[in-house]
Amino acid sequence: MRKLLKVILPIFIDFGIYWAVVEYNLPSHPMKLIEIGDGNLYSLMAYFHLFWPLLLAVGILTQYLIVVPLWDNYAVKSFKARLIIGICIAAVCIAFAGSISYIIWDQADGTAPFYSFWWYLSEIQLFYWVFTFVILFLIDRRKFVKPSAPAEVAA
Repeated sequence: MRKLLKVILPIFIDFGIYWAVVEYNLPSHPMKLIEIGDGNLYSLMAYFHLFWPLLLAVGILTQYLIVVPLWDNYAVKSFKARLIIGICIAAVCIAFAGSISYIIWDQADGTAPFYSFWWYLSEIQLFYWVFTFVILFLIDRRKFVKPSAPAEVAA
């Protein structure tokens, strides 16, 4: 039950926050498929609005196959392991954000949209992973508390 909670709860909270942001902006800015490649915040919101079922499936699979096993086997053991896992996830996310930004970047617009979109994608992933690991920490907080030494009995 705890493993199911670790897989589902972070995904639903993260996606719920993204959904609220998109739905809040929907009346003032309708989401259209043609906006996805514009390289701004509304293009990311249009992408999320249109492809959320696929993104949810990818999120659940990633959480189940990669994140929860890493968390259970390594992250609860030491600070060094948590730091290495965080750095590796950050590097992969920044690389993917840069790759996706490069793919949709129109070189005729200059480099500013490329870096802007790369920054947007990196921020969103940072938000996503920080919330995910905070939720995992709250679920497993008892594993992080060091047992106190038993009180010595005075004779």
